[in-house]
Amino acid sequence: MYEPPAVGGRDQNSGVVIALRPSLKHLLLRAFALLAIGMSAAVLWLSLAAQGHADPRDWLTPEERAWVSQHPVLRVGGSAMYGPFSYQDDDGRITGLSVDYARRLSELSGLRFEFQPPQTFAENLADLAEGELDLLMSLRETPERAQTLGFTRPYIQVPAVLLRRAGDDSGPLRPGEPVAVARGYAVAEFLRERYATNPLQVEADDRAVLRRLAGGEVSAAVVDLAGATYLMRRDGIGNLRVVDDIGYAYALGIGYRRDWPMLGRILDKALLRIGEGERQAIADRWITQDTEAMRWQRRALWAVGLALAAVVLGLAVVLLWNRALQRQVRVRGEQLQRELAERIRLQDVDQARALAEVTSRTKSEFLSQASHELRTPLNAVLGFSQLLASDPKRPLDELQQMRVQHIDDAARHLLVLIEDMMLLSRVESNTLTVQSLPVQAGPLLRRCVELAQPAAEAAGVALRIGMTPDEGRTLPQVQADPIRLEQVLHNLISNAIKYNRRGGWVTVRAEAAPRGFLIEVADNGLGMTVDQRSQLFQPFNRLGRVDQPGTGIGLVICKQLVERMGGRILVDSESGQGSRFTLELPAAG
Repeated sequence: MYEPPAVGGRDQNSGVVIALRPSLKHLLLRAFALLAIGMSAAVLWLSLAAQGHADPRDWLTPEERAWVSQHPVLRVGGSAMYGPFSYQDDDGRITGLSVDYARRLSELSGLRFEFQPPQTFAENLADLAEGELDLLMSLRETPERAQTLGFTRPYIQVPAVLLRRAGDDSGPLRPGEPVAVARGYAVAEFLRERYATNPLQVEADDRAVLRRLAGGEVSAAVVDLAGATYLMRRDGIGNLRVVDDIGYAYALGIGYRRDWPMLGRILDKALLRIGEGERQAIADRWITQDTEAMRWQRRALWAVGLALAAVVLGLAVVLLWNRALQRQVRVRGEQLQRELAERIRLQDVDQARALAEVTSRTKSEFLSQASHELRTPLNAVLGFSQLLASDPKRPLDELQQMRVQHIDDAARHLLVLIEDMMLLSRVESNTLTVQSLPVQAGPLLRRCVELAQPAAEAAGVALRIGMTPDEGRTLPQVQADPIRLEQVLHNLISNAIKYNRRGGWVTVRAEAAPRGFLIEVADNGLGMTVDQRSQLFQPFNRLGRVDQPGTGIGLVICKQLVERMGGRILVDSESGQGSRFTLELPAAG
């Protein structure tokens, strides 16, 4: 229901202008502004308490307060698909920047903003003009709309920016170059006037514009900064970059019923009471160019830096060698991806598919060779560290023992990482053989629990089987690969112990189900947030838990193995309440 916002400076009526690159000085000023707002709010609250709870709306005239009393509830048009201003979250609730402003205006004026069921932008405009709605948030004023609607002062501006694909070194629009825009946005008229030689390729909406740009079907696109960053983050589009501010911006205010001018006066006065720092804080909450991929890269670089600092000189040589090999893989992969993009642009699908297969085989073969090359020096590091630690003729003192143990631990960690990467590569290249055999689940579960007991005792976690021996013997057989199933269970039990707390518990159980066979690993450990659950099966994603050892690919391997055995993994978790992983597998016929 909303149009995107604008650039080009700030005037006396405008709200927050969204900048492309906020400086450190600007960020510090924002922090001080928010602190000042909090202190002012505390002083205001204390003064009101001292005055016997005086009316906080004393800035309204008697006539305006009477109007608020007569119209306590306002019907606000809702939109499900225009992030970050208004959209439905995973729970079906309307949220976004517009909702934050509506909530703040309600606190200031005493009016209650009631968002209606989501509709299209055109339907909301029609209902507002006919009096079926009372107002629309984040709406741009145009001469046509001003004939039937009233508008408040703008409270936010968002620039329209030029986007290109990452790797495209082109700068601003070249004369005659086509540019993609979304249908119905005012920026199209601006482009026709300012860039008359550049033909417009009009798409259905911003999402279609970004997908065509990311896929190489167009070389340039103009989208508002807020909508672009929201859609890139939501849809996982990571190969686009902001090139230029084209000199156009959307100034957004509130559209209201034209027959209610008093409402416009009240809203304008309430908007003036929202300070610059608070407006900037609301904008920063919803509009950012910091994507999940950028945050993951920062965490990965930080983890690599800590690991390199902790490794001795001999192991550092191995790590540097490994990094050099990875760099070669990345360079080769980027080269093949550029070639693949060119084939897609030329619509040569058959050649593109063949090139993708070559990429996959090259990566698998390279990782396989690298693994064998890395195992030899790693085994030497492990062997000599053990000899140093256990040589009775040359016993080590306590400090030397500790240093040798660091060498051994780091080498073993790198060896596990190499093994996991090799297994993941075999799974992705479809060269991993998975059998389908009838397996007795009870003994397999007990064996996994017994092997994990030492680790659980060392961590202070109670590890148990949630069924009696008789229940285990009467379970039907499950159809699975016994080796791979045991590997999956070891990984799940190990994670449940590692991400737990002293005094916690882990329970492993199995049962027959109407649709197959269920194996459950539950704990009362750290648990996960909704955002962490959505990233759970992404390779090398540690979910921000860099203080725990691991590689971030164990669960990815588990998911692939279970699916190849004809099953699936279900996850139920809440932050601070623990997690429950359920394997759904077919029962043996």
